[in-house]
Amino acid sequence: MSITRMVGADKAGQPNVVVNDGAVFQTKDPIYLETTHVGLVLWVGEHNFHDDSDFYAIVWNPIKGCPEEIEYATTRAWTYPNHAFVDATPEVKAAYQAYLGVEAEKARLERITIEAKTPGIGKKVRVVKGNKVAVGTEGVIFWVGSAKKYGPSRWVKPVTKIGIALDYTKDASGRYANVVWTYVENVEVIAA
Repeated sequence: MSITRMVGADKAGQPNVVVNDGAVFQTKDPIYLETTHVGLVLWVGEHNFHDDSDFYAIVWNPIKGCPEEIEYATTRAWTYPNHAFVDATPEVKAAYQAYLGVEAEKARLERITIEAKTPGIGKKVRVVKGNKVAVGTEGVIFWVGSAKKYGPSRWVKPVTKIGIALDYTKDASGRYANVVWTYVENVEVIAA
C-alpha cells in the first residue's frame, strides 16, 4: 500500500477500493478505503500547527516528472483509517534523484546569475539613478560599506554605500584620486 484514504460509497466496486464493515473502527456504516500512488511514495511527514496536525506524503508524479505533496490525513476531522507507507520503487527513487540533480544545477546557475548582477568590490558598474552622481557614470567599485539614508519625517533607512573609482589614477598615499560615492541601489553591474 502507498496512500490509503476514506472515500465515498460511490467509489465502491473499483479495483483499488476496499470496504471495511466498520467493526475495526467501530462505526455504524461501512468505510470505503481507496489506495493510490502505489510504488510512488518517497516519504511521509507531518505539519504541526498550534491546535492540529496535517499528515502528508511526498509522492513522485510520473506524468509531471516531479515530486508533489499530498495530504492524506488530519487531526481537524476523523481520518483515523487513512494512512501512507513509503514504498517508492528503485526506478522512482532514481527518477527523484535525477530530478534533485537537475534542480540543484538550476539553483546553482541562478545563484551565479544573481551574484553576477550584484554590485561588489572589483565589479564595473554604471550609475542608473540618483541625484548626486550623473546617470551614465561608469567605474569600478573599490569600497562597500553600511550607511544611513535619511528621508521624509526624519526616518532612517539602512543602506549600502559604495565608492566608485572612475579611473585607475591614484594619489601619493595610494588611494584612488577620481572617485564618486553613491548608494548600491543606484547602480547596475556592467562587468565583473
